Amino acid sequence: MIFKWETEEERLRRFMKIPPKKKLEWLSKMHEIVLKSSSKRDKAIRRKLREMR
Repeated sequence: MIFKWETEEERLRRFMKIPPKKKLEWLSKMHEIVLKSSSKRDKAIRRKLREMR
């Protein structure tokens, strides 16, 4: 949620208050959603990009 009366610094401070464990859980869930919703073509492209690193 974006609060227009908030400055960017206040917004960053609010996000920094979120515990790291909670952030990692959220990222993990988002990763699962992306994998489930991706087509075979998208997965192949991501795999090739990962191999190039």
